[in-house]
Amino acid sequence: MRPLIFLGLAAVLWGVNFHLAKVMVQSSSAIEAGFWRYLFGVSTLSLFTLGDFPRWTIIKENIKPLILIGIIGLFAFNYFFFLGLSSTTAVNAALIISLNPALTLILSHFILKSAIALNHLIGISLAFFGVLYLIFNGNFLSIKNITISKGDGWIFMANIVFALHHVWVKKYAGRLTSRHLTFSTNFICLMPFVVVLPIYNTGNFTLYPREFWFASIGIGVFGTALSYCLWNIGVAKKGSSQAGIFMNLVPLSTGVSAFVFGEKVSFIHLISGILIISGILFMQKNNRWQF
Repeated sequence: MRPLIFLGLAAVLWGVNFHLAKVMVQSSSAIEAGFWRYLFGVSTLSLFTLGDFPRWTIIKENIKPLILIGIIGLFAFNYFFFLGLSSTTAVNAALIISLNPALTLILSHFILKSAIALNHLIGISLAFFGVLYLIFNGNFLSIKNITISKGDGWIFMANIVFALHHVWVKKYAGRLTSRHLTFSTNFICLMPFVVVLPIYNTGNFTLYPREFWFASIGIGVFGTALSYCLWNIGVAKKGSSQAGIFMNLVPLSTGVSAFVFGEKVSFIHLISGILIISGILFMQKNNRWQF
C-alpha cells in the first residue's frame, strides 16, 4: 500500500510543477530555470542522503545507466519541459504529459520486451486521440489550417524522454538503492546545467522577482527532491507499467491548482482529459490477447 501512496503523492506534486515552472520561465530561460530547479533539488537530496552517499565504486560500476537516466532521462526532459512551458499553458502541458503511460508501455515493449495486449492497443489509441484533440484545439475538420503550438511540440518531446526515464529506472533500479539512484541521477542532471549555463546570455539572477524564487524552491525541494524519491521507490516496487496509471493524477492536480495560479481550464481540456485518462485506464484491464 505504501508504494501506491508514494506514487500518488509524487504525481500530485508533479501536477503543481507545471504552474511553478510556468512562473519560472516568465523571468528566465529554460537553461536557467532547469539550473535553479536542480540546484535546490540536489541540495535537498544531499540532506536526505547525508551519511549515506553512494560509494564511488558503485557509481563507476553503474555509470552507463546513471548517465542515461541523469542526462537523457532528466536533463533533456527538463530542457524540453521548460522550453515548452515558455510558449504553452500549464494545463496543456500536463495533459500531453499524461500520455506518458502509453509511451512508457510502447518503449517497454521494445526495450524490456514487455508484452502489449489488445486492450493496451485500444487504450493507447484512445489516449493519443485525446492528445491530438487537445493539440488541434478540438477542430479536426479544418486540419489544414491548424498551426500546432511549438510549446506543445516541445512538451511532447519531453514526454518521450520522460517515458525512457521510467523504463530505465525499472531496468536498472536493482543495482542501487532508491535513495542512491535518485541522488546520483539528479546530481548528474545538474552537471550539464552547470556547464551549459555560462554559454547562454543569462540575466542577472539578483533581479529575479520574488515569485521566481518561491517557484524555484517549491519545484526544487518538493517537485524534484521529494517527488523523485517517492516515485523511484514506487516504480522499483510496482514496475513502470503499474506506476504509469498514477500519471492520471498529474493533469487532475494541474487542473485543480490552475484556479490558484489563475489559469483557465476550457471545455477542450475537459474532453481531452477524459479521452486520455479513459485510454490509460482501459490499458490497465486484464487481457490475454498479447502481441
